[in-house]
Order: sequence, then C-alpha cells, then structure tokens
Amino acid sequence: MIAIKNIDVIKSGTRLFRNFSWSVSSNENWVISGRNGSGKTVLLEALAGILHFPQGEIHYDFIAGDTWEARYEEKRRLITYVPAHALHTFLKSHHDLYYQQRYYDLGDDDVPTGRVLLGDHAENLKRFDIPESLSIERLLDIKLTRLSNGQLKKFLLLKSFLKGMPKLLLLDCPFEGLDHESREDFCQFIDFISTRHGVQVILVDHHHHLPACINRKLTLCNFQIKKSEEFFIEDRGNNAETFLPREQRISHKEIIDIRNLTLRYGDRTLFENFNLHVKKGQRLALVGRNGTGKTTLFSLIFADHPQAYAQEIYLFGKRRGSGESIWDIKRRINYLGPEQVSYLNPQSVLATAHEYVTSGNNEPDNETLQTLVEFFDASEMMTKPVRILSSGELQLLMIMTSFLSDRELLLLDEPFQFLDDIQKERLTQYLLRHLKPETTLILITHYEHDIRQWTDLKVQI
Repeated sequence: MIAIKNIDVIKSGTRLFRNFSWSVSSNENWVISGRNGSGKTVLLEALAGILHFPQGEIHYDFIAGDTWEARYEEKRRLITYVPAHALHTFLKSHHDLYYQQRYYDLGDDDVPTGRVLLGDHAENLKRFDIPESLSIERLLDIKLTRLSNGQLKKFLLLKSFLKGMPKLLLLDCPFEGLDHESREDFCQFIDFISTRHGVQVILVDHHHHLPACINRKLTLCNFQIKKSEEFFIEDRGNNAETFLPREQRISHKEIIDIRNLTLRYGDRTLFENFNLHVKKGQRLALVGRNGTGKTTLFSLIFADHPQAYAQEIYLFGKRRGSGESIWDIKRRINYLGPEQVSYLNPQSVLATAHEYVTSGNNEPDNETLQTLVEFFDASEMMTKPVRILSSGELQLLMIMTSFLSDRELLLLDEPFQFLDDIQKERLTQYLLRHLKPETTLILITHYEHDIRQWTDLKVQI
C-alpha cells in the first residue's frame, strides 16, 4: 500500500502539485498518462523520494524505519526509479563526457565499459533468472558512450538491481528509444519481475503496448487527477489506417552519396561496405535494432563524426573534406535527435523556453516562431523555465527550435518520442502542411505507422 496524503510539490521554486492525494493498493500496477506537462514525471520523482514537499506525506507499507535516516536508506534500497533520459542520467555522473564522444576512438580511454562499471557484481544478476532476451552480457565489453539509448536504458535498469530486487519500480517512458523486439522483451521482463519477485510497477507511458501486469490507469491534468480507472490490455489487431496523400517530386539530384562505408571500433564492425544514395525530395526511413548504427549514420551526415573525412561521403554534391566547413554543412540541415536533450542538460538552464529558443538562434524569424507556438498550443510552455519542463515539453522545444529555419535536408531521429497523442498528431499535421516537396527527409523510427506515413523507402541498418 502506498498512500499520498495532501502533498504540495515545489520544483525549482515553482509550486506544482497542491494538496494532492492518491492511494495505490499492493496488488495494483499503474500506468500514468496525461498531456505533456501534466505532472507525470514529477509524481514519479515524488514517489522516488527525489523531490521534497513542504506539506503532506507519502506512506509506504514496506518502509518501516523508526528514524528519518533509516527510512531514507530503506527507500534507496527498495525503490528503483529509472528516468526518461537514460543517457542524460549517465552523463550527469560523468562530467568529463560529451555527447559526441561516442563517435571518437581517441580521447575515450577513461570511458568505462559495462563490465568495468559492474565489476564482480555482474555475476549477481544471474540469481534473478533474468530472461536471455534482456541480457546485457553482450554489451558489457562496449564503452558506455557507444551504447544506444535503448541499450543504455537496459544497462541502467539491470545495474540498479545489483543492490537487490526493489519493492517498487518507477519507470518514466521506459519504451521510448526501444526497437519493436526490445519493447516486447521489456514487457515480458516487467511481467516477469512483477509476478516472480512481487515488484510493484508504476510507469509513465503515452501510446505503447504495455505489460500484462498493468491493471490500473491514472490520468493527470494540470497536476491534478483527471481520472482513475481499471485498465485492460487491448488487442490492437490490424486496424486500417488512412493517410493524407502528399505531393511527390523527387529530382535526380543526389543530396547524400555514401560509398563503401566501413566503420570499426576496436574489433567491433558497425558498417562494412555500406552504401546509401538519397535524392532531393526523397523520404527515407532508417530502421533496425538498437545499436546497429542508425544514429551514428546521422552523425556522419550531420558532420559530427570525425571519421567522415576518412570515408567516401558526398553531401550536396561535394565530398567531405574537400574544403567545406562543418558549419557550411549544418546550415543546410535541420537535425532533431534524442542526444540534444543530453547535450542541453536542462537542469542547468535557468532561462525560460522562449529565452532559450531566441538566444540559441541568430535572430530567429519571429513570425515563424509565433506560428509554431500557436500551432502547438505552446504559449504557456514557452513561459516556463527549461529546468522544469517535462520530457515531452523538452522534446517539443527541440522540435520547434529545429523548425525555425527552412533547410534542404531534415534528419529526424525518433521525433515523436515523449509526445502525448495530441502533440504527436500536431507534429504529423505540421509536417503534412509545411514540409515542402523538395525537402529531403530521413527518419529514424521503430514504428511501422511512421514509416508508412512519411517514407518512400526503408533502409535496414
């Protein structure tokens, strides 16, 4: 039994929850839903003991310490919280790392592998009988900065179990960044620890299929309970979907020409004799399992990867290294990717969302910015400090920033992640209305819906 009694929650000086109460029975596993910024992550943080509140209390029937110190230690041992941005969580505790470091061979000698970080404790995981499908054994000898977001999320979750199996597992958008097979495995894993080890699960999610153990749903609106109800897993079946037709005008001009790409890290080969040809106006999807190199390929195109100079890569008709600067390339590309939030480190940004957008761009077009704010109904969000924005609001902020300028090539790495259903549909409609036929789009996604909606060609990585 978990009982939240009349709590107020203040985060970064802003009062969010007021006189909030909610109870969770011991046989209940919950999914928390609601619009971006409605309080889902803040509620998980309060349950995890990360946030403190001037009023009210949270009672856990599995916490029995007589002193504050004893209760604190029990919470640390019996409650596991996995935040939405796994990469950001890791970088926060390793300040010498930077988000492009995963692409470099030099200068990363101090970056630990999973095996180094876990040490002898890795063997302790075997006592939990963790399914082979979620095993991290093959990841243990890879430097942590080279793990994909999905792989790092698995690693951090299993690492947290080294202190013992928790009583309460709190997961913030756990399925974002995971490929289809990994999502299926993760559902089975959550069901496994819930039934085998009696772990109570509370997770935040918008639109994914969920573990079978989830039997209750809480919907939040503006930091208050909108609805509390029983939840049943629906059989989604093969519902037919209709998409608006879009104008196609693909020219013969090549925007990207990658020839015989070979990329190795130590004894690990990521690409070997890989070729990619993308024409102006084409819509292309990159698909594949976590860790196969999709985001790395984006880094080669967006001029972040140092090995681009050693490869035969042509962008906009010119070979990399033939005299153009990195910024000459970036000025022709709009890029949106999950690592941008890690690089931003939102907790350190004191500016409001509006101040961040306008200071990060050279005199952004005010009319375009206002159009974006109105289209995404983001007026209130733009007045908030960046440090208190939810994961979905941060994603929307990155989307709006990337759309402030009109460029030839649009690289979208999982653009719909963390967005609620309404904002996801708004992004779809914005692209339908504003994406010009001559603009080239490359999309990384794990969802067939997005592939059918936006792309002419699917490339398996």
